[in-house]
Amino acid sequence: MSVLKSVLDLAARAVAAATDLGRLAELLRDRGFAVALAAGLLGLAALTVAARFPRGLAAAGGAVLAALAAYALRGAIAAHLGISLAVATPVLAVVAGAACALVPLAFPAAVGALPGLLLGLHAPIAGRAELGAAIGALVAGLVGLLFARLVAVGFASAVGGLLVGAAAVALGGARPLARELVTHPLAIVALALVLAVAGAAYQLAHGVAPARAPRPPPAA
Repeated sequence: MSVLKSVLDLAARAVAAATDLGRLAELLRDRGFAVALAAGLLGLAALTVAARFPRGLAAAGGAVLAALAAYALRGAIAAHLGISLAVATPVLAVVAGAACALVPLAFPAAVGALPGLLLGLHAPIAGRAELGAAIGALVAGLVGLLFARLVAVGFASAVGGLLVGAAAVALGGARPLARELVTHPLAIVALALVLAVAGAAYQLAHGVAPARAPRPPPAA
């Protein structure tokens, strides 16, 4: 029952966090056409070619994941470390990005570990939330490691879909449809999900560049 409650609680938080997509679209729109277009192009790259650069994907993905972790755990970070979100986010992003660049397999493991940790915090083991978080992170991290390429590409495609969706709304400016989507961010999530599935399927099928054929030896 506690696990089900944890899942439902995380689902409720995810729905609440979807409202941030509307704010992201508004922020991109306020920053101007060039910024919105750049975000859209970055998202498109994440949807189509990220898998061709595993180390770069690991570095960028690790940084993004660390920023998301800082946001999700901002209360605990502020309470236990006394660090604000504005300080924790760039520090964690730089450290995680560098670590994942050095050890690319750390990225898919971390992608799995974060939701496992969040679930474990709401499913204490022996009455200890930290133990549930540790075991949840370990188990989910191993799953992420087992399906490393699928997890890495799926994460990149999810982020790409969100960026493209938010950028598309931002580029819509003051048009009625764009204004309507800002007030209903779950529609942006639905669009991002469709893009993410399509992008992941494309990259898993075509994302690895074919190996070059060896050059023939020079003629004697």
